[in-house]
Amino acid sequence: KEDAAGMECPLDINQSFSGVTRTLDHRAPQPFKCAPKSQYPVTGFWDEARLEENHKTAFTNQIGRIDVEGCCWWGRGVLRKVTQGRCFFGQLNYHLGRRAAVEGRPSLYPKIDFCEFPEAICASEHSNELRWVAGMFFWIKRLQSYDEDGWNYMEKMKALATEVASGGELDSEFLMAVDCILKTGIVDCDSAEDLTNRLNEVLILITGSDLPTQSPTATNPPSASPTESPTVPPTDIPTVDPTSTIPPSASPNIFWWPSRQDVDLIARDIEEKRGRIEPELLAPRTKINDENLYNFDDFMSALKVFADGSVQGLYFYVGHSTATNRRHRKRGLVNVAAFLAHSRTEVVYDSVCDERNMDSIDGRYALSNSCGQYGETYQNMRCDLDESFMECPPDPGLQMSAVEAVTAIGTDPPPFFCGPTMYFPFTGHFDREFNEIKNDRPFANRAGRTDVQSCCWWGRGAAQVRGVCMYGKLNYYVGARAKEEGRRSLFPSVDFCKNPQAICSGQYSYSLMWVTGLFSWIDKVQSHPVYTDILDKIADGDMEYEEFIDTISDDILVSTENNKIERRSSFKLAVDAMGLG
Repeated sequence: KEDAAGMECPLDINQSFSGVTRTLDHRAPQPFKCAPKSQYPVTGFWDEARLEENHKTAFTNQIGRIDVEGCCWWGRGVLRKVTQGRCFFGQLNYHLGRRAAVEGRPSLYPKIDFCEFPEAICASEHSNELRWVAGMFFWIKRLQSYDEDGWNYMEKMKALATEVASGGELDSEFLMAVDCILKTGIVDCDSAEDLTNRLNEVLILITGSDLPTQSPTATNPPSASPTESPTVPPTDIPTVDPTSTIPPSASPNIFWWPSRQDVDLIARDIEEKRGRIEPELLAPRTKINDENLYNFDDFMSALKVFADGSVQGLYFYVGHSTATNRRHRKRGLVNVAAFLAHSRTEVVYDSVCDERNMDSIDGRYALSNSCGQYGETYQNMRCDLDESFMECPPDPGLQMSAVEAVTAIGTDPPPFFCGPTMYFPFTGHFDREFNEIKNDRPFANRAGRTDVQSCCWWGRGAAQVRGVCMYGKLNYYVGARAKEEGRRSLFPSVDFCKNPQAICSGQYSYSLMWVTGLFSWIDKVQSHPVYTDILDKIADGDMEYEEFIDTISDDILVSTENNKIERRSSFKLAVDAMGLG
């Protein structure tokens, strides 16, 4: 429009980044991305049947585009279907962003250039509010200021408010016009939706009273939450009472809470087996020095913390009434044995803390595998909606590197790393045949990523915790966020969202490797509805040990066949070492 002349963002064909969120449905396409033709000469399509991107051949959209050069202007925020385009982001930058500050006007976000990085709405330290700010800004510019051909929004709104206050009906014609203005910029359009019922539901929630409408409304009250699955927001959703000292239960209490006596008895029992546990379960495949990376004392310290409920809402089950009830004692010891077998399978036997680059494509290992291996995208490992407030907010500025395993050999790919696209516009691959890193051109991982921005969520520790959900939960329960919100924190100085690498290369890493593993076991395994049933069957002699551990691999951890076999072998060692055979 004329009033926005000179505000639009310049077209920068070298921009390259990806969206940070996607819909909850696992069948949905991967997030949008934009990049110059030098990185993506052509793009393909999302194959819903195979649940993967197919870039083998070019595939056009409805206007004939097969590339994503200069295509960084997709919708973002609460009105993402309309907050699109260089004009909108340019206006946002002119009024609220860096351009305002540079040109001497007041700016709410003087450090954010919405033209250089429009993804800031969804992936910056301010994204929690920018999602709303962007929507409100669009509402003001497009709708509140609308006054054309005798149709004035503010006058229409005043008339509607007067009508409703006097007991009149909601005007569906007005609401359809609003929808048209938002979508097309004009009053009349073919795509208008009647928002009467939806507005009525909102007004019921706000005012507590129903309002008459021109069309019949549902007689049942609206549900407590929307019936359509919203896109998961990229940053924390504030709780109603963010300073509450009572966290939600991370997993249902499917077992009796153990007493201090129970914990002490089981701890002594395990310590008596140290002579077998250390060499059979904690010793690495290749001995480098006299000390194991995962040692017995650190494991026992972490186990005692979680077993006695030192972390509110969490406990690792070690049995109850163990002094008098052999069945309950066996349940507790089997749980410990299964955890140790899982840890040995994941990392202990190979003596690693950081996830290794294992996913090759024709002998080439994408450096962007730090974003996720075998088609996974770790930044999209989100919490369920009722736990989404715990997630780590995406921070495109994070930059860190993994620690090389002490057992690494010269032909292994380099450790993972992450960093913003301003430093790493693209990444290449490690070629095992030539034993060298080739970083002169982009090389995509299986999920299509060539950059490593916001890709700091790879697996770490005894259970290889991954994703913004698990790191956010760690921070909420045992890290800096717990302390900030007035709860007891085991590691108050560790912010797992800002420094997830603290698990493998920090002051407390030897403890954190076990603590994070136990936390993950509580969250994923103990809370699973299948687990308490199979643990009871083991205690009652109604299930063999092999079937027990295979059920964990198949139904709870969803493991590969190789991991399943290794876990089965490790569990047999654990059962024998702990005298459960």
